[in-house]
Amino acid sequence: MSSLFRFAASVAVLIAVAGVGLSAAAAEPPPGTPVRLAIKPVKPGLYMVTGNGGNVTVRVAPEGLILVDTKNAGQPVYDALMAQIRTVSAAPVKYVVDTHSHADHTGNNGRFIAAGAAVVAHEAIKAGLANYVPTAANPNAPAAPTQTYKTALTLAVGPAKAELHHYDRGHTGGDTLVYFPDLRTIAMGDELVTGSPTVDYPSGGDIGGLLNSLDQALKLDWDTAIAGHGDEPLTRDYVQTYRGKVATLLARVKEQVKAGTPKDQLLSKVRVDDLGWTFNLVAWAVPGRLDGLYAEGAR
Repeated sequence: MSSLFRFAASVAVLIAVAGVGLSAAAAEPPPGTPVRLAIKPVKPGLYMVTGNGGNVTVRVAPEGLILVDTKNAGQPVYDALMAQIRTVSAAPVKYVVDTHSHADHTGNNGRFIAAGAAVVAHEAIKAGLANYVPTAANPNAPAAPTQTYKTALTLAVGPAKAELHHYDRGHTGGDTLVYFPDLRTIAMGDELVTGSPTVDYPSGGDIGGLLNSLDQALKLDWDTAIAGHGDEPLTRDYVQTYRGKVATLLARVKEQVKAGTPKDQLLSKVRVDDLGWTFNLVAWAVPGRLDGLYAEGAR
Protein backbone atom coordinates (compact mmCIF):
# COMPACT_ATOMS: atom_id res chain seq x y z
CA MET A 1 0.00 0.00 0.00
CA SER A 2 1.43 3.40 -0.99
CA SER A 3 2.20 6.01 1.67
CA LEU A 4 -0.17 8.42 -0.09
CA PHE A 5 -3.07 5.97 0.07
CA ARG A 6 -2.24 5.03 3.68
CA PHE A 7 -2.60 8.72 4.52
CA ALA A 8 -5.89 8.89 2.63
CA ALA A 9 -7.11 5.78 4.41
CA SER A 10 -6.16 7.22 7.78
CA VAL A 11 -8.10 10.36 6.93
CA ALA A 12 -11.10 8.20 6.07
CA VAL A 13 -10.84 6.51 9.46
CA LEU A 14 -10.72 9.89 11.19
CA ILE A 15 -13.75 11.01 9.23
CA ALA A 16 -15.64 7.87 10.20
CA VAL A 17 -14.68 8.21 13.86
CA ALA A 18 -15.89 11.80 13.85
CA GLY A 19 -19.20 10.60 12.41
CA VAL A 20 -18.78 12.51 9.17
CA GLY A 21 -20.18 11.09 5.94
CA LEU A 22 -20.51 12.48 2.43
CA SER A 23 -21.48 15.84 3.87
CA ALA A 24 -18.18 16.27 5.70
CA ALA A 25 -17.63 19.80 4.46
CA ALA A 26 -21.10 20.79 5.59
CA ALA A 27 -20.81 20.32 9.36
CA GLU A 28 -22.43 23.10 11.34
CA PRO A 29 -19.81 25.22 13.13
CA PRO A 30 -19.53 24.63 16.89
CA PRO A 31 -21.46 27.12 19.06
CA GLY A 32 -19.57 30.38 19.45
CA THR A 33 -17.55 29.97 16.25
CA PRO A 34 -17.31 33.39 14.55
CA VAL A 35 -19.19 33.59 11.26
CA ARG A 36 -17.08 35.51 8.77
CA LEU A 37 -18.77 36.32 5.49
CA ALA A 38 -17.98 38.93 2.86
CA ILE A 39 -20.08 40.27 0.02
CA LYS A 40 -18.56 41.69 -3.14
CA PRO A 41 -19.93 43.03 -6.40
CA VAL A 42 -19.57 40.90 -9.53
CA LYS A 43 -21.69 42.89 -12.02
CA PRO A 44 -24.32 45.61 -11.54
CA GLY A 45 -27.08 43.96 -9.55
CA LEU A 46 -25.07 40.77 -8.98
CA TYR A 47 -23.01 39.88 -5.91
CA MET A 48 -21.20 36.92 -4.39
CA VAL A 49 -20.99 36.10 -0.67
CA THR A 50 -17.92 34.14 0.41
CA GLY A 51 -17.06 32.24 3.59
CA ASN A 52 -18.64 29.51 5.75
CA GLY A 53 -19.52 27.06 3.02
CA GLY A 54 -20.12 27.38 -0.69
CA ASN A 55 -20.32 30.74 -2.39
CA VAL A 56 -23.74 32.37 -2.53
CA THR A 57 -24.70 34.37 -5.60
CA VAL A 58 -27.21 37.19 -5.14
CA ARG A 59 -29.16 38.58 -8.11
CA VAL A 60 -30.93 41.79 -7.17
CA ALA A 61 -34.13 43.18 -8.68
CA PRO A 62 -36.49 45.77 -7.16
CA GLU A 63 -39.19 43.11 -6.87
CA GLY A 64 -37.03 40.54 -5.10
CA LEU A 65 -33.88 38.46 -5.05
CA ILE A 66 -32.67 35.23 -6.64
CA LEU A 67 -30.03 33.41 -4.56
CA VAL A 68 -27.77 30.56 -5.59
CA ASP A 69 -26.96 28.22 -2.64
CA THR A 70 -27.36 28.77 1.12
CA LYS A 71 -24.02 27.86 2.82
CA ASN A 72 -23.44 25.68 5.89
CA ALA A 73 -26.36 25.09 8.23
CA GLY A 74 -26.96 27.18 11.31
CA GLN A 75 -28.96 30.17 12.48
CA PRO A 76 -25.79 32.26 12.98
CA VAL A 77 -24.70 31.52 9.39
CA TYR A 78 -28.17 32.33 8.04
CA ASP A 79 -28.32 35.56 10.05
CA ALA A 80 -24.85 36.61 8.88
CA LEU A 81 -25.74 35.80 5.27
CA MET A 82 -28.92 37.86 5.44
CA ALA A 83 -27.00 40.72 7.07
CA GLN A 84 -24.61 40.76 4.13
CA ILE A 85 -27.48 40.61 1.65
CA ARG A 86 -29.23 43.49 3.39
CA THR A 87 -26.22 45.72 2.70
CA VAL A 88 -27.18 45.64 -1.00
CA SER A 89 -30.96 45.14 -0.99
CA ALA A 90 -33.98 45.17 1.31
CA ALA A 91 -36.07 43.17 -1.18
CA PRO A 92 -37.39 39.73 -0.21
CA VAL A 93 -35.68 36.53 -1.34
CA LYS A 94 -38.05 35.05 -3.93
CA TYR A 95 -36.02 32.07 -5.18
CA VAL A 96 -33.11 30.00 -3.93
CA VAL A 97 -31.36 27.69 -6.40
CA ASP A 98 -29.37 24.70 -5.11
CA THR A 99 -26.39 23.91 -7.34
CA HIS A 100 -26.17 20.40 -5.80
CA SER A 101 -27.12 18.46 -2.67
CA HIS A 102 -24.03 18.89 -0.47
CA ALA A 103 -24.97 20.61 2.75
CA ASP A 104 -22.26 23.28 2.57
CA HIS A 105 -24.42 24.59 -0.31
CA THR A 106 -27.91 23.65 0.95
CA GLY A 107 -27.56 23.92 4.73
CA ASN A 108 -30.01 26.79 5.22
CA ASN A 109 -32.68 25.73 2.73
CA GLY A 110 -35.23 25.28 5.49
CA ARG A 111 -34.69 28.76 6.88
CA PHE A 112 -35.25 30.35 3.48
CA ILE A 113 -38.36 28.24 2.92
CA ALA A 114 -39.68 29.35 6.31
CA ALA A 115 -39.06 32.96 5.26
CA GLY A 116 -41.18 32.49 2.15
CA ALA A 117 -38.68 31.65 -0.60
CA ALA A 118 -39.09 28.85 -3.13
CA VAL A 119 -36.08 26.51 -3.23
CA VAL A 120 -35.47 25.15 -6.73
CA ALA A 121 -33.13 22.33 -7.73
CA HIS A 122 -32.59 19.48 -10.15
CA GLU A 123 -34.88 16.52 -9.54
CA ALA A 124 -31.94 14.30 -8.48
CA ILE A 125 -31.28 16.46 -5.42
CA LYS A 126 -34.17 14.94 -3.49
CA ALA A 127 -32.52 11.54 -3.83
CA GLY A 128 -29.17 13.01 -2.78
CA LEU A 129 -30.69 14.53 0.36
CA ALA A 130 -32.49 11.25 1.12
CA ASN A 131 -29.05 9.62 1.36
CA TYR A 132 -27.71 12.27 3.73
CA VAL A 133 -25.45 10.89 6.46
CA PRO A 134 -26.17 12.57 9.82
CA THR A 135 -23.29 13.81 11.94
CA ALA A 136 -22.98 14.86 15.56
CA ALA A 137 -22.37 18.46 14.51
CA ASN A 138 -25.05 18.55 11.83
CA PRO A 139 -27.62 15.84 12.57
CA ASN A 140 -30.40 17.02 10.29
CA ALA A 141 -30.48 16.77 6.50
CA PRO A 142 -30.99 20.05 4.64
CA ALA A 143 -34.59 20.74 3.67
CA ALA A 144 -35.62 19.36 0.30
CA PRO A 145 -36.33 21.79 -2.54
CA THR A 146 -39.90 22.96 -2.99
CA GLN A 147 -39.64 22.84 -6.79
CA THR A 148 -37.58 20.63 -9.12
CA TYR A 149 -36.82 20.55 -12.83
CA LYS A 150 -35.29 18.02 -15.24
CA THR A 151 -33.10 19.72 -17.87
CA ALA A 152 -33.77 23.46 -17.96
CA LEU A 153 -35.89 26.10 -16.23
CA THR A 154 -36.01 29.89 -16.31
CA LEU A 155 -36.79 31.90 -13.18
CA ALA A 156 -37.80 35.56 -13.38
CA VAL A 157 -38.18 38.24 -10.73
CA GLY A 158 -39.07 41.53 -12.37
CA PRO A 159 -36.40 42.17 -15.02
CA ALA A 160 -33.96 39.65 -13.49
CA LYS A 161 -33.80 36.24 -15.13
CA ALA A 162 -31.87 33.13 -14.20
CA GLU A 163 -31.60 30.16 -16.54
CA LEU A 164 -31.12 26.82 -14.75
CA HIS A 165 -29.31 24.12 -16.72
CA HIS A 166 -28.57 20.49 -15.94
CA TYR A 167 -26.41 19.22 -18.77
CA ASP A 168 -24.97 16.03 -17.29
CA ARG A 169 -23.84 14.44 -14.06
CA GLY A 170 -20.58 16.00 -12.94
CA HIS A 171 -19.58 16.88 -9.36
CA THR A 172 -22.78 15.00 -8.39
CA GLY A 173 -25.68 13.55 -10.33
CA GLY A 174 -27.89 16.61 -9.74
CA ASP A 175 -25.74 19.62 -10.61
CA THR A 176 -27.31 22.90 -11.72
CA LEU A 177 -25.53 25.71 -13.55
CA VAL A 178 -27.22 29.10 -13.16
CA TYR A 179 -26.85 31.48 -16.10
CA PHE A 180 -27.69 35.18 -15.92
CA PRO A 181 -27.88 36.08 -19.62
CA ASP A 182 -28.28 39.84 -19.27
CA LEU A 183 -25.16 40.02 -17.09
CA ARG A 184 -23.17 37.41 -19.04
CA THR A 185 -22.36 35.56 -15.82
CA ILE A 186 -22.72 31.91 -14.79
CA ALA A 187 -22.73 30.40 -11.28
CA MET A 188 -21.34 26.87 -11.53
CA GLY A 189 -21.33 25.44 -8.02
CA ASP A 190 -18.69 22.77 -7.48
CA GLU A 191 -18.53 21.87 -11.16
CA LEU A 192 -15.98 24.69 -11.12
CA VAL A 193 -13.32 24.93 -8.40
CA THR A 194 -10.01 26.71 -8.04
CA GLY A 195 -8.02 23.53 -7.36
CA SER A 196 -8.23 19.92 -8.46
CA PRO A 197 -11.79 18.60 -8.92
CA THR A 198 -13.41 16.12 -6.58
CA VAL A 199 -16.23 13.96 -7.84
CA ASP A 200 -18.88 12.48 -5.56
CA TYR A 201 -19.41 9.17 -7.35
CA PRO A 202 -21.80 7.77 -4.70
CA SER A 203 -24.05 10.78 -5.40
CA GLY A 204 -23.92 10.19 -9.16
CA GLY A 205 -20.85 12.20 -10.11
CA ASP A 206 -18.70 11.47 -13.17
CA ILE A 207 -15.65 13.19 -14.69
CA GLY A 208 -16.76 12.45 -18.24
CA GLY A 209 -20.12 14.02 -17.46
CA LEU A 210 -18.36 16.99 -15.88
CA LEU A 211 -16.43 17.53 -19.10
CA ASN A 212 -19.63 17.44 -21.12
CA SER A 213 -21.29 19.89 -18.73
CA LEU A 214 -18.36 22.30 -19.03
CA ASP A 215 -18.46 22.00 -22.81
CA GLN A 216 -22.18 22.83 -22.88
CA ALA A 217 -21.69 25.76 -20.50
CA LEU A 218 -18.96 27.16 -22.74
CA LYS A 219 -21.50 27.36 -25.59
CA LEU A 220 -23.38 30.04 -23.64
CA ASP A 221 -22.52 33.74 -23.94
CA TRP A 222 -20.78 34.72 -20.70
CA ASP A 223 -17.50 36.27 -19.60
CA THR A 224 -17.63 35.77 -15.83
CA ALA A 225 -18.04 32.61 -13.73
CA ILE A 226 -18.65 32.12 -10.01
CA ALA A 227 -17.13 28.92 -8.63
CA GLY A 228 -18.51 26.87 -5.76
CA HIS A 229 -15.70 28.09 -3.51
CA GLY A 230 -13.08 30.83 -3.79
CA ASP A 231 -12.91 34.53 -3.08
CA GLU A 232 -13.10 36.02 -6.59
CA PRO A 233 -15.12 35.59 -9.78
CA LEU A 234 -13.30 33.79 -12.60
CA THR A 235 -12.87 34.46 -16.29
CA ARG A 236 -13.99 32.46 -19.31
CA ASP A 237 -10.33 31.77 -20.08
CA TYR A 238 -9.93 30.24 -16.62
CA VAL A 239 -12.87 27.90 -17.22
CA GLN A 240 -11.54 26.86 -20.63
CA THR A 241 -8.14 26.11 -19.11
CA TYR A 242 -9.77 24.25 -16.22
CA ARG A 243 -11.72 22.13 -18.68
CA GLY A 244 -8.49 21.13 -20.42
CA LYS A 245 -6.89 20.17 -17.12
CA VAL A 246 -9.87 18.01 -16.16
CA ALA A 247 -9.60 16.22 -19.51
CA THR A 248 -5.89 15.63 -18.88
CA LEU A 249 -6.66 14.26 -15.43
CA LEU A 250 -9.19 11.78 -16.80
CA ALA A 251 -6.81 10.66 -19.55
CA ARG A 252 -4.07 10.02 -16.99
CA VAL A 253 -6.42 8.07 -14.73
CA LYS A 254 -7.45 5.88 -17.68
CA GLU A 255 -3.81 5.37 -18.63
CA GLN A 256 -2.89 4.21 -15.13
CA VAL A 257 -5.88 1.90 -14.75
CA LYS A 258 -5.33 0.32 -18.14
CA ALA A 259 -1.65 -0.17 -17.27
CA GLY A 260 -2.72 -2.23 -14.27
CA THR A 261 -1.97 0.26 -11.47
CA PRO A 262 -3.68 -1.04 -8.31
CA LYS A 263 -6.48 1.08 -6.92
CA ASP A 264 -4.58 1.83 -3.71
CA GLN A 265 -1.73 3.34 -5.74
CA LEU A 266 -3.79 5.35 -8.22
CA LEU A 267 -3.60 8.74 -6.51
CA SER A 268 0.16 8.48 -6.11
CA LYS A 269 0.69 7.46 -9.75
CA VAL A 270 -1.47 10.05 -11.47
CA ARG A 271 0.57 13.20 -11.92
CA VAL A 272 -1.20 16.50 -11.22
CA ASP A 273 1.60 18.80 -10.03
CA ASP A 274 2.20 20.07 -13.58
CA LEU A 275 -1.46 21.08 -13.65
CA GLY A 276 -0.92 23.23 -10.57
CA TRP A 277 -2.92 20.81 -8.40
CA THR A 278 -2.53 18.46 -5.49
CA PHE A 279 -5.12 15.82 -4.66
CA ASN A 280 -7.50 16.77 -1.87
CA LEU A 281 -6.98 13.57 0.13
CA VAL A 282 -9.78 14.31 2.59
CA ALA A 283 -12.28 14.55 -0.26
CA TRP A 284 -11.00 11.45 -2.07
CA ALA A 285 -10.93 9.44 1.18
CA VAL A 286 -14.73 9.69 1.49
CA PRO A 287 -16.03 6.12 0.97
CA GLY A 288 -16.85 5.29 -2.63
CA ARG A 289 -15.05 8.13 -4.34
CA LEU A 290 -11.79 6.32 -5.10
CA ASP A 291 -13.79 3.27 -6.15
CA GLY A 292 -15.75 5.42 -8.59
CA LEU A 293 -12.65 7.08 -9.98
CA TYR A 294 -11.01 3.73 -10.59
CA ALA A 295 -14.15 2.36 -12.24
CA GLU A 296 -14.38 5.37 -14.53
CA GLY A 297 -10.75 4.90 -15.45
CA ALA A 298 -11.54 1.36 -16.53
CA ARG A 299 -14.36 2.39 -18.88
